[in-house]
Amino acid sequence: MKRGLSKKPGKGGRAGFILFPAVFFLLGSLIVLGVTSPFLQTFGNVLDIAFLQESPDFDKEAANIYRHDASRPDGNEVIHVDSADMPAEGEQFGKIVIGSAQIDAPLFYGDGAKELRRGVGCYTGTYLPGAGRTVLLAGHNHTFFKTLGQAKEGDQVQISTSYGEYVYEITGTRVAYATDTTAYDLTREEENLILYTCYPFGSVGLTPERLFVYAKYVSGPRLDWDYD
Repeated sequence: MKRGLSKKPGKGGRAGFILFPAVFFLLGSLIVLGVTSPFLQTFGNVLDIAFLQESPDFDKEAANIYRHDASRPDGNEVIHVDSADMPAEGEQFGKIVIGSAQIDAPLFYGDGAKELRRGVGCYTGTYLPGAGRTVLLAGHNHTFFKTLGQAKEGDQVQISTSYGEYVYEITGTRVAYATDTTAYDLTREEENLILYTCYPFGSVGLTPERLFVYAKYVSGPRLDWDYD
């Protein structure tokens, strides 16, 4: 009896032989990435804490329109936006000082990862100081805002920008979940300042809670902002 000869795989069989392992490898990689991404984020934050024991200097190559020795108005006069030195996203345009909390940090327009590694970031979805609306500033709780918890009601927040000097007075603080939209009002039609950072302090990785610090406007030039 003749032995049966095995048939050679056709083109479809050869394609499947190559395609199926590739698909399984891709799916497996996606699953591993999804499972390990929180740990990678945590590991990154651990490295930040390990190597950034002091607030790092902002990137010297980053655009900077703020000059420490420049003369800037500090009264309540009106500044025309068209003639003022307004920042573009990613630029350093000032600094923030809270003496009672030992905070003295560069201020950037934008609150992405790049800006927050260099200093305190101003959320572009709100307004700049002087615009007569809500100013929302963020900072990391293990670098530039690591002592924000020391700020208390009645303390002053000084913000120096490329176009003017501003003073705010802290009116209160609150710990809330990041998803709690009652913790901040971005629609107020009056000048106010909100600072926030991850909470609790000393935690590693992203946390579900935030510390919010609220402050009212005291002084500083007004921008003739067009809200239309």
